[in-house]
Amino acid sequence: MLRGNEEAGVVPVAVVGTPAVLERSERLWRRATQVAIITTAVVALGVTMAVARPVLVPIVAAVIIGSVIGPAIEAIARRGIPTPLASILIVAMLVAGIYGLAVMLAAPLAEWTARAPEIGGILQQRFASLQPMLRSIASFVESIESMGRVAAPPMKVAIADSRMLESALGLVTPVIGQFILFVGSLLFFLAGRIQIKRRVVQAMGLRTTRLAALRVFREIEQRLGAYLVTATFINIGLGIATGLTTWAIGLPNPPLWGALACMLNYIPYVGPAVMTLILAMAGIVTFPTIVHGLLPAAAFLTITSVEGQFLTPFIIGRRVALNPFAVFLSMALWTWLWGPAGTFLSVPLLIAGMALADSAFSKRRPQLPG
Repeated sequence: MLRGNEEAGVVPVAVVGTPAVLERSERLWRRATQVAIITTAVVALGVTMAVARPVLVPIVAAVIIGSVIGPAIEAIARRGIPTPLASILIVAMLVAGIYGLAVMLAAPLAEWTARAPEIGGILQQRFASLQPMLRSIASFVESIESMGRVAAPPMKVAIADSRMLESALGLVTPVIGQFILFVGSLLFFLAGRIQIKRRVVQAMGLRTTRLAALRVFREIEQRLGAYLVTATFINIGLGIATGLTTWAIGLPNPPLWGALACMLNYIPYVGPAVMTLILAMAGIVTFPTIVHGLLPAAAFLTITSVEGQFLTPFIIGRRVALNPFAVFLSMALWTWLWGPAGTFLSVPLLIAGMALADSAFSKRRPQLPG
C-alpha cells in the first residue's frame, strides 16, 4: 500500500507533536477561562460595592475604627469591666464628641451659608478686572458647545419652598440613617470582636493557616492603629495651628477653619488643596485687598507643607510606609466607587490591603539586591 502511494506520487506526512500542541491549546484555554471568570467576578464585585454604598460605607468605617479601638476595649475588659459595657461607654463618648463638634461648628457654618449671596457679590467685585477675560472664555466655550445643537426654548424656572424642603430632607435623611447604621455596627462589632476573630480563625483548616490568620489580624490592627492614632494627633495639631494662624491674621471664626483643616487633612493631597482654596475665598471675602485676602491661604499652605513634607513622613513613615502612587490609585478607586466617603476610607483600606498582602507573600518574595 505504501509502495502504491509512492508510485502515485503521494508522500505520507506524519503529524509530529500533535498531543503537545493539543495540551498547550487546552492549557491556554484553561488560563483564558480563569482570567474571564476572575474578571467577571471583579466587575460583579465592583458593581455590587457601588450599588450597596449606603450600607457598606458605614459598616466598613465601623470595622476600621473598631479595629483601632479594639485593643483599648480589651485593656478595659482586663480591669474587670465587661466588654459590652466598655463598648457602650466608648461609643457613647465618640457620639458625644461628634455631637459637641457639630454644635460648635453649626453657628459659624450657618453664618457663612447665610452670607452666600453677599459672598458672590464680593467675589465679583474683587475679580472685576478678570471679568472680560472670563466672559470671552465662557462665550468661546458656549460657541463650541452650541455647534450642531438645536436651540431649545427658554426654560421656565419656578422655585417652590416645598420642593426645597423636600430636597433638604432628601439630603439629610440618608446621612442620619447611615450615621445610625455606623453607630450600631461599631457597637456590635466592638462587643463581639473577639468572637468574630475566633470564628474566622476556627473556620481555617490547618493549624499553620490559623496562626497565619491570627498574624494577619494582628498586623492589620497594629498598622491601622499606628496610622490613624498618629494621623489624628498630627491633624489635631494642624487644626490648632490653623486656628491660631487665622486668629492672628484676623479671619473670623478661627475654630471653624481649624476643625475643617483637621478633618480635611485625613485626605492626602486633595484635602490640603481644598482647604487652601476655602481659606483663599474666605480671606478675599473678608479683607479689602486680594493680597491681604490670600494671606490666610498662604500661611496654611506653609504650615501644611511643613507638616506633609517633614513631620508626617518622619513620624508615620517609620511605622507605615505608603507609596504615593499606591495612595493615589487607592483614592481614585474608592472615590469612584463610594464618593467622598470612599476618599476618607481609601488610605485605611490601602493599609489593610498592604498588611494582608505582606503577610501572604512576604515569605515568597526573593531577596533582591539594592
